[in-house]
Amino acid sequence: MKVHTFALLAVLSMAIFATNAQAHRGGPPGLFGGGPDGGFGGPGLMIEHMADHLDLDDVQREQVQNIVEAAKPEFEALREQLRANREALESLATDDPAYSTQLNDIAISNGELATEGTLLFTRVRSEIHAVLTEEQLDKLERGKERMHQAFEQRSKRR
Repeated sequence: MKVHTFALLAVLSMAIFATNAQAHRGGPPGLFGGGPDGGFGGPGLMIEHMADHLDLDDVQREQVQNIVEAAKPEFEALREQLRANREALESLATDDPAYSTQLNDIAISNGELATEGTLLFTRVRSEIHAVLTEEQLDKLERGKERMHQAFEQRSKRR
């Protein structure tokens, strides 16, 4: 269960890019709209994992749910903008005289969207952290440390 807490935070940070990739494959929209075809199960599943791992009480569960749901439209808007950029990139013709300019514009837009996504994620994370007790924050940090160590060990084996 400890892995799931860190996974929630990691998934929120990668939500924009993961959902964009899933939309590209024609799959479900991802973080805030996964379904039976695959993809993320949505924020409810992640909140449940976090709630179970950190022993959130009912009030905390509702607060976290509200935080994630409030951010949902912003994540979806960023995902949609990234999808539009991806489609614009795919439609570029390398022999078009404006190719470099158009490519540069898309790259700049993607950078701005990545910045917005990072700021959104950190805002959501801060709001969630404000709901947690010191003990829960410590438990969350320990879980993140274990995840980091496990990742490092897997990387060394490759």
